[in-house]
Amino acid sequence: MTRKERTTNLTVLDGGRSLPVSEMHRVLLHAYVTDTRLMGVLAVCAHWSIASPSADRNDPDSWEDLRQFFYIDCEEAGLETYQQVRGGDVREARRIEEALVCGLGARKVELNERQLRLLLQHWYRFNEEHLLPAPAGFPQYSVLLAPVIDAGEEERSDLMQMICPQLRSDEQVVNYFLMRCFGSDPEGMRYLAAPDVPLDLYSDYTCATFCRNTIDEDGTYPDGATSYLCDSLVEMNGAYDKIVSRIVVKDLKVVRAQRLNRFPISDTEAAMILKKIEYITLYEVFLSEEEMEDNIDEFTLGFHATMSSYENGRLFMTFRPTNDHVDSRTFQLSNDVRGMYFLTNHGQLILCAHSLPDLHHLEQTISASVLAPYLIPSGRFNFVPGGAYNAAGTFEFREPILYEFMRSDFEHFEDFLAAMRGE
Repeated sequence: MTRKERTTNLTVLDGGRSLPVSEMHRVLLHAYVTDTRLMGVLAVCAHWSIASPSADRNDPDSWEDLRQFFYIDCEEAGLETYQQVRGGDVREARRIEEALVCGLGARKVELNERQLRLLLQHWYRFNEEHLLPAPAGFPQYSVLLAPVIDAGEEERSDLMQMICPQLRSDEQVVNYFLMRCFGSDPEGMRYLAAPDVPLDLYSDYTCATFCRNTIDEDGTYPDGATSYLCDSLVEMNGAYDKIVSRIVVKDLKVVRAQRLNRFPISDTEAAMILKKIEYITLYEVFLSEEEMEDNIDEFTLGFHATMSSYENGRLFMTFRPTNDHVDSRTFQLSNDVRGMYFLTNHGQLILCAHSLPDLHHLEQTISASVLAPYLIPSGRFNFVPGGAYNAAGTFEFREPILYEFMRSDFEHFEDFLAAMRGE
């Protein structure tokens, strides 16, 4: 499991038009898929020009825009959600696209109509084989599922290569391979491994979350292959395990894989392993509630962030533009997050990041936005494991402070900090 928790349930918006797309004349203007297959998710977008069967197709006014959006969960749900915008509401289309794509760290790979159909038909078959329901709006996209394309192995292999990122290092291969293993994704595993590598080493894990992995080189073989010892933290059904594996890589392919050890750990131990420094900047917001609502798109569209609602405010998460964090000897799933903006219901904005450069990036984004004249910085705070006053006199908290505040009953951040300090 990777990023499914960040998606939303999408619904079909057809602008009041009832004629199914399958009955319209169609011209594909542009389509793309994200290159995130090895992260376990895909977003697909297609832009069409459509016209009624009775319309004069030589009349430009008889054609209208159709934008279709698909979200594919490669581990569990298959072809999971569908949404469309029919007509010229470009802002709504952009809002949907941002919600789908901005958290994936994706490169957009252009598709022709045959590739678009082949990809969607593959994942629709996945739904059928796993007895999964098709997403709502079937009459609007069913035209892409028939007739069935009879593609050869080479064409399917080429499409798989298109939707996967370029592999550059052994560490990247190892992390992606283990991620696909714990995600119960044999297709993804086979893409990364030689034909004789068994795919059932971790079959007792079903769509588990690959939280963290550390890689240490363990020697080389006469044939040029390199062995790596991997210490992985995996979560499944709320329980955490530490798993030690040996993965051998040659020419950016896994050629041997061995599971060495497994032992459960407590939630507290897992939290300590995953804990990060937390840097926070607090702003006072000098806008009325109505004015803030009128500018809320500045957070989602302007800051390229996803939004989640909480009882005492809204959280906007912004992500890195690539998945380069996978290419590391120490991988952590949450490293794809660049930072968070929490807009409270009581006139405060909290910026939070796990490094000072990332916090500075958030602050620069704020200062360059139309909201800047109405936001006044009022404090900076650090969290580090241990909890103490640092040399500058700044209190450093033992627990991740932002999520604690989001779940609290406090209206103002300073009151919450005072209570945390015991004041």
